[in-house]
Amino acid sequence: MDEQYYELEQHIMTYCRQYRLFTPGDGVVLGVSGGADSVCLLFALHRLRAELGIRLYVVHVNHGIRAEAARDAIYVQDLCRRLEVPYVLVEEDVQALARRQGCSTEEAGRQVRYRAFYAEMDRRQAHKIAVAHNAGDRAETMLFHLFRGSGLTGMGSIRPVRDRIVRPLLGLQRREIQDYLAQRGIACCQDSTNDTDAYTRNRIRRHILPYAEREICGNATAHLCRTADIFAEIEDYMEEQYRRAGELCVVRESACGGLAEMDGATAQSSRLLILCPAFSTLHRAIQRGLILSLLKELSPAHRDMGSGQVEQIRELCERPGNRELHLPQGIRAARCYDRVILEIPDREPPSAYAVSVAAPQKQGETLVYQVPGGILRLSRIGKKSVNLLGNQYTKCLDCDRIEELLEWRTRRTGDYLEIRTPSGYGRKTIKNLFIDEKVPRRERERIPLLAQGNHILWVAGSRICESCKTDGDTKEILRVEYQSL
Repeated sequence: MDEQYYELEQHIMTYCRQYRLFTPGDGVVLGVSGGADSVCLLFALHRLRAELGIRLYVVHVNHGIRAEAARDAIYVQDLCRRLEVPYVLVEEDVQALARRQGCSTEEAGRQVRYRAFYAEMDRRQAHKIAVAHNAGDRAETMLFHLFRGSGLTGMGSIRPVRDRIVRPLLGLQRREIQDYLAQRGIACCQDSTNDTDAYTRNRIRRHILPYAEREICGNATAHLCRTADIFAEIEDYMEEQYRRAGELCVVRESACGGLAEMDGATAQSSRLLILCPAFSTLHRAIQRGLILSLLKELSPAHRDMGSGQVEQIRELCERPGNRELHLPQGIRAARCYDRVILEIPDREPPSAYAVSVAAPQKQGETLVYQVPGGILRLSRIGKKSVNLLGNQYTKCLDCDRIEELLEWRTRRTGDYLEIRTPSGYGRKTIKNLFIDEKVPRRERERIPLLAQGNHILWVAGSRICESCKTDGDTKEILRVEYQSL
C-alpha cells in the first residue's frame, strides 16, 4: 500500500481484504450521521475507494429527536459536496413511529435507518451497505447480550459481514478513530444523546467498559472482541446443528390453515409446529438454540427475546398440558396435545365464508375459482391420465358419486365425513375428526372444506370422503387442487 495512507487507513484496507467486505465494482451506501465514527468511515473509504474499486453513496437520517439534527444534516451535506459523493437526506419522526409500533425509540430508529439504506441501495443499484460500528460497539453489544441472557447467539455480537451489510471499522478502537480525525483536522458533530444515561448501551459505554479497562484489564475491549470472534465461530457450527435438529422435530404449516401434516411446498409457512416427543430427545443446548432460531425465522425483528422466553417455550415443549404464552413481537406459543405451535396470529379472527363452485361436466375441462386465501381448480379427467396418489392439496374423487354444485367453505354445525367401518360406511363429525387429528381449537375455523350440503367431500390438507374415493369402477375423475396465496 502507498506510504501516504494513514495507519488507520492501512488497517481498514487489511480488514476489508481479510473479511472480503468489498468486491471491485461494488456500489456502497454509507450511513453517515455526522458523528466521529461515520465521518471517519466516509473519509477513510473515500481515500481508499480507488484501491478497493468501489463507488460511494451517502445516506443521512434525521430522526426528528434532537434540536441540533438539522445542523448535523447540513454538515454531512457539506462534507459530501466537498468530497463529491452523492448524498440523500431522509427525515422521519422516530418517536411517533416507536409509539405506533410499541417498540423502543432505539429500535424504531434502527428500522428507519436500515429501511433508508436499503431504499438507496436499490435506487443506486448498489451492492453493499457500510455502517460505522467499531470495536467498542462490539464489546458493548456483547455485554448487553450477556446481561440480557440472550445466550450463544448474542455472544458473537456484531459481525464484520451480515448479508449485504459490512462494517469496515469493526477492528478499530474509538481512540484510534478520534486520533485519525485529529491528524487530518476533520471536525465532526456531537450527538447530545450519547452524553446521557437514557439508553442502556450508553450506560455500558460510559460506565461499565471504562471501569473494566481502568480497574480490571486495560485491554478489556480488545479481549471482548477476540472472545466474540470465538463465539461467532461456535455459533456458525451450532446453527448447522439446529438446522439438522429442526428436520427431526419441526413442521412448517401452511398459511391456508390445513392440518399439520401437509405439503409445505404448496404454501407459505405461517406457523411452526414443534413435535414434542422428538424435541424431548435433543440435548438442552440444542433445544434452546433451535427455539431461538425458530423465533428468528418467525419474526426476524426478535430483539426483545431473551433466555427467559426461550426457556418458557422449552418448558412448554417438555411439560404436557394444553396452555399458551404470549411473547414479544406478537408471537404466540401454545401447547396443544403433543406439539407446540409458534405463530404470529392474525389481528382479526378468520371470518366464516362459503363459495359456490361447480364441478366441470366435460372431460378435459378445468374450472378455476378465486377463493378466500387461494386458488381452487376443479378438473374432470379420464382415469388413465392421472396419478391417483395426489398429495395433501391435490385429491381425486369419483365424478359419478358427487353432485354438480358444491361449496368451498369453512365448517358448520352438523358437518360430517363418511368413513369406512367394519359394517360399511359410517359418519364422523368434522368436530370429532379435528379432535382426533389434534387440530388446535383456534385453527379449526381456518381449514377449508369441499362440501355437498353437510356432507364433506374433502378436508383440505387431510382426508377425503371414503364413499367418493376412486376404485376399479371409476370412469371419470374430479381432480381438486388448492393453492394458497
